[in-house]
Amino acid sequence: MDSNDIGGNIDLISIQKGSRKEFEKVVELYYNELFFYAKSLCRDELLAKDLVQDVFFGLWKKRETLNTKTVLRGWLYLSLKNKFLDHVKKYRKETYFFERTYSETMETLSQQDHQENLSRKLELMDREIALLPKKCKQVLVMSKKEGLTNAEISDYLNISIKTVEGHLSNAYKILKEKLYEKFQILFTVIGFRSK
Repeated sequence: MDSNDIGGNIDLISIQKGSRKEFEKVVELYYNELFFYAKSLCRDELLAKDLVQDVFFGLWKKRETLNTKTVLRGWLYLSLKNKFLDHVKKYRKETYFFERTYSETMETLSQQDHQENLSRKLELMDREIALLPKKCKQVLVMSKKEGLTNAEISDYLNISIKTVEGHLSNAYKILKEKLYEKFQILFTVIGFRSK
């Protein structure tokens, strides 16, 4: 293929034609160095593995359109960097949307309900939060009551950011199922819909 690739024995034309054997050589040749690069970017082993897997999947998907003059190593590194940046942008957008809608919801509830009614609803919400599975509850409390970011929670609990996101998602799902009727305005404003 080209002399810039380590080993120099990758046949890009065979990969373009769908050779799994040649593609496996690429994975074997570059997986470890891409993994360590991804880990240096995100500092999360599970996310790093996911990003590298996405890069190889993208290579396989785009194999027919690759230029035969492509420096494969450079293409893989650039693709990995772009995957990481896409992840960061998506995470920031989701966090911003949730925080903004959460704040707007609390303001709407305060304006619509009398203080006594709001206190009763918050008490009910606290009771349901107390019944969540241990890790879900811990992550939700750290996120919403203590104001920690997902990355801070990840570091503190020594779990991946994806695991933190999974616990939060599970907590919201459980709370929605238990409290949807009583808190319909809350869930409607933050974008949940009943099924």
